Amino acid sequence: MARHARTQAESGIYHVMLRGINRDAIFLEDEDYERFLRALALTKSASGCSILAFCLMTNHVHLIMRPTDEPIGTVMKRLGVRYAGWFNRKYGRVGHVFQDRYKSLPVESDQYMAALLRYVWNNPVASGLATSPEDYRWSSRRLLGTDASLVDWKELDRLLIHGFLSEAAANPAPIVEGAASKGMRYTQEEVSRFLRHTCGADGADTFRALPASVQLQAINALRTRSVPYAQIASIIGMSVSSVRRLHIAGTLSSAAR
Repeated sequence: MARHARTQAESGIYHVMLRGINRDAIFLEDEDYERFLRALALTKSASGCSILAFCLMTNHVHLIMRPTDEPIGTVMKRLGVRYAGWFNRKYGRVGHVFQDRYKSLPVESDQYMAALLRYVWNNPVASGLATSPEDYRWSSRRLLGTDASLVDWKELDRLLIHGFLSEAAANPAPIVEGAASKGMRYTQEEVSRFLRHTCGADGADTFRALPASVQLQAINALRTRSVPYAQIASIIGMSVSSVRRLHIAGTLSSAAR
């Protein structure tokens, strides 16, 4: 099957998702997370890219980045090869560590950048790995307010609404953008874009192939943005009652933690 050409970001900023092959874990010990961050720092230095945010989860990574001197494909190859080689040597394995193709989605508005940043920071909380974003060790959120050189804080600050960083630190919920902020429903295109950024699914088939926990997280994220159940159902290929049931069950489960 032919691969689709990647969408180029006019802003130059991308949300990049890197997943373990077969959804396997890519971090087994603290040393692995540390080594990936070291690889990211070396890649940043070699390629000249800007790192605006990151979050390392057990079997995937979220990056918000702006490639500069090198195209994004070259940057990601540097990073993937550097970490995968070390990971395979450490664990005595051969073959791919990451899925063949990373996902990269353009970030084209300040509002969307703010919503995306909050989503990336809140990922460990939504997955039950931390009680608050700042408690998670392997996210750039805990570096907020420090002089850590891995994240380009000054550039990130320039891209966001004045004062957003302190607001986002206090409230990790996504920002509602687009038509819904004016009391209108989102377009199908907007909801599809939200879905891609939330879980990487680009339609009903790819959504149904995701683990149940990831599906639930995506539905919760769309409902947080006030997307109606009927509109979610039409995008992910489920009945309205099934979407509502999943969302309610997820809400009750989160409240019980």
